[in-house]
Parts: sequence; C-alpha cells; structure tokens
Amino acid sequence: MKMWSGRFRQSLDPDFERWQRSFDFDRGLLRYELAASSAHAKALKNAGVLSADELISILHGLEQIGEKAASSASYLDDPDAEDVHHFVERQLVAIIGEVGYKLHSGRSRNEQIATDLRLYVRAVIDQLRQELGELCGIFADRAEQAGDAAVPAYTHLQRAEPVLVGHWLLAYVEMLLRDADRLADCRKRLNVCPLGSGAVAGATLPLDRSLMAENLGFDGPTTNSIDATSDRDFVMEFVNSLSLLALHLSRWAEEMILFSTQEYGFIGLPEAYSTGSSAMPQKKNPDLLELVRGKSGRVLGNATALMVSVKGLPLAYNKDLQETQESLFD
Repeated sequence: MKMWSGRFRQSLDPDFERWQRSFDFDRGLLRYELAASSAHAKALKNAGVLSADELISILHGLEQIGEKAASSASYLDDPDAEDVHHFVERQLVAIIGEVGYKLHSGRSRNEQIATDLRLYVRAVIDQLRQELGELCGIFADRAEQAGDAAVPAYTHLQRAEPVLVGHWLLAYVEMLLRDADRLADCRKRLNVCPLGSGAVAGATLPLDRSLMAENLGFDGPTTNSIDATSDRDFVMEFVNSLSLLALHLSRWAEEMILFSTQEYGFIGLPEAYSTGSSAMPQKKNPDLLELVRGKSGRVLGNATALMVSVKGLPLAYNKDLQETQESLFD
C-alpha cells in the first residue's frame, strides 16, 4: 500500500512506478529518517496520540531497523519501497504491527525529506570540516619540515621571485581555511527544523516543534511551513561551497602535476599514487592528481544542475525536488 493512495482506485503504470522511485539513492538518508521519526514519535506522545507503550514500541522498532541496516546491506534490498520514508514505515509495521502506521500521524513526507536532508548536510559538513582541519595540519607540517628551502614563485607562469617552500604550501592552507569557514556559515543557516510543517500549511496536531528541534540538535524550528517544505537553498549553498573546495583542490593538483615533470623537477611523485606505461617504461603518471583535477568538474556540474532544477519551481513542494538529491549525494 502506498502512503499516498487514499483516493486512488487504479494502480500506477508499472514502468512509471519503478521510474519514479527514489529509494535506490535516498536509502542513504536512513539514519536521519530514523532520528527524525523518533523525534516525531516523542512529539506524538506529548500530543496524546501515542500511549507510553506505543511510543516505546515505535522507538524500539526504529532502533531495530537501524541495527538491521547496519548489520546487513541486503536488508535495504526492498523492491517495493518507494522511498526511504515508505521503507521505514513498511519495516516498522513488519516489526511491531499495525501501531507502526500511527507514526505517520500529523506529518507529511514533504517535511520528512526536508528534515532528513538538513540532518545529512549538517553531518557531512561536520565531517568535512574535520578532514579539512587534518589536511591543513599536514600542509603546515610539510611547510615546517621544508625549513629554509626555496622555490621559484610564478606570475603569468613565468618565474618571478624566490619564496620559501613553506610560504608556498601555506597559501593552500589559506584557501582551505576559507572553505572551512564557508561550510560553517552554511551550517548556521541550515540548522533549523522543518518538522511540524506538514505537507505545506503546518501540522494537523498540536506538536511541540521546539522540542522536536531540540531533540535533533537544531537551533529551533523553521518559521514558515511553505518555505520549509520547498527550501533547498541549503543544498545549493553547500554544493556551491564544495565547488570552491574542489576548485582549490584542482589548482593544487595542477601545480603538483606541473612541478613533478622533468621540465620543473621540484617534486617526486610517490609510486603508491602513480601509474606507469606499458609502452614507455620510463614514465610515472600522476593519476591521483589528474583524477582530483578531473573530478572537480563533476562537483561544479552538480552545483549548476541543482540551480537549474530549482530555478523555475513555484512554491511549495514539487516532485522536481527529488532530482536535487542525487546531485547532492554525488
């Protein structure tokens, strides 16, 4: 049974039904869907919709879904699940019975996906900022190890003035620190909770939105339900921030490639990250660096695809927004 099938008497065309599913890619939101569902369940208990025993049963069922997904990848092979929300409902009912359907009281998938995506982007930002900190630390260590060693600095790709190797390496630290700051700034704006927004005009039940936001670590609830269910600004801002990060990594890769050539000879490529040639055995090819440079184009392309997908959409939720997920995940 579809979550939306109330008025329908005719089944979907089978080819369309398969084509319009999103579970193949939005299954990656499962942990965030479970967290948001737990917060909603607690709000339903406070609103008198669920009894204490029903709340315990639902929370335990959601926990089991997470454990099963973590222990077996095949658990997520559900050809009947339309999306991650439908999957959770199906599995919850299979585990705890009909009471599982009560979890959907007073909410819509429009607010669910908006919440899941905010939780996902927030978590990835935290991970990326930690990794950027580690990368900056490596650059700083190498800069210190270089001591008084000097290399030419270039303008117009012509030798200009000598600089310390450390000074050159720390230029990339400045870029990466700006990238980390942009991600932190994006995190501030996205950290509000859409739960309670309903399909477009708010919840049909007296749900404590502030409590749900607090339970999920948000700064507070969103203030406008129409905007909350259709807003993907935070996705576009995030991927645009990533496009600048990718651009900086691409510039770094290009310099490493140039400086490792015999014509420059400043850098020796590590064999563990290089390949050779069957026809020209003297070669050591900078494959890792070339792939970093090449893959940056995909990030830039995804940023463009996101904006094109959203640019003509009226308020509020439209199915087009499903198309923004794959560009984000990629």
